[in-house]
Amino acid sequence: MKKIGIITLQNGNNFGAMYQCFALQEYLKKSGHEVFIVNYEMTRDSSSLIDYLSKPVQFFQKLRDRKVLSAKFRSSRNETGLELQIKEKYDDIFKEFRKTYLNITEKEYDYTSLSESTPNADIFICGSDQVWAADFLFTSPAFLLGFAPKGVKRISYAPSFGKKKLETYLYETFKTYIKQFDAISVRETSGKDIVEKVANIDAKVVLDPTLLLDKKDYSSIIKLSNIPDEPYVLVYLLSQEEELFEWSSKVINKLKTITNMPIYYVSTNNIWSPDRGWQVLHPTPGELLGLFTKSSMVLTNSFHGTVFSLILQKKFVSFARDKYEDKQNLRITELLSNVNLLDHFCRPFESLSIVQQKFSLEIDYDKVTDQLKPLIKSSSDFLKSSIS
Repeated sequence: MKKIGIITLQNGNNFGAMYQCFALQEYLKKSGHEVFIVNYEMTRDSSSLIDYLSKPVQFFQKLRDRKVLSAKFRSSRNETGLELQIKEKYDDIFKEFRKTYLNITEKEYDYTSLSESTPNADIFICGSDQVWAADFLFTSPAFLLGFAPKGVKRISYAPSFGKKKLETYLYETFKTYIKQFDAISVRETSGKDIVEKVANIDAKVVLDPTLLLDKKDYSSIIKLSNIPDEPYVLVYLLSQEEELFEWSSKVINKLKTITNMPIYYVSTNNIWSPDRGWQVLHPTPGELLGLFTKSSMVLTNSFHGTVFSLILQKKFVSFARDKYEDKQNLRITELLSNVNLLDHFCRPFESLSIVQQKFSLEIDYDKVTDQLKPLIKSSSDFLKSSIS
């Protein structure tokens, strides 16, 4: 038995973050290890003005790419009273889930305190989720296990860069820390390519930890109370550009017309108002899995929404999350390619007639299971061999 510390994105109001954190914890516990999750708060390590001024070109490129300077972006950040109420509701929901199901350290750390008073562990694992995404200007070395003392094993399990290319000014940071790892895996082939290019190291491509567990492993958190008895379509969407949301809405309403089933809509962070006759729900993580379980069909732009459609063997269609092939969509398309279900993915602004054909596609889940088995074994073998 080893004592293993996990560092990941566990503090956000995000269903996928909760599920992947729970899954890796439970998989390691099932393997006989003592597991805890480091209560690391990334915002306490935010870059300073001096950091930004030291790389002014890259800083303004980030602002441009994220359209931060546009009036549309600024107006979208002004939360309404209703949005603040929803945020507060999810604050309570996810806080309760973490307290009940995740073994998180009582002490909250930033990178300095992690380095100076590192929790006792035989092994530290970073991942899964987009801990290597560098969405802003810099990436915290905490997610590269820069705090781990000598003699403690360092493993990455399924971290994602969330893109095909790493910014060149981050090369040296990643190269320095990645070379100190004892075992490296990533979630996407694009991540493997980045690690090889940056550090000349071969990384193993593995599955997201949520796929290491099966339906019965989630039975302890699935909640079926308060789930509608009638047939319904579950729509689970994450934030996206307004134009894409408008397109998604047209597609969803087309299905509603075809099936005459109600739409139950869940989103923690989509700022665009649904107000389309959909029934808006704010479930707990367990209730959301219950909604997946009982749904007649799932429509989602979420990677983990796609994952649980597969685990719970649902009829589903996955939408593009953004307009770029090399960003948020990448992880969904790679997963679907692995199980030969790429025809269940809707590319941005596909015509209603094409999408309508996808609604009628059936899924042979016996084949999906057969295709996932060797991937699950390979991912599990990586963790077992890396730990031992």
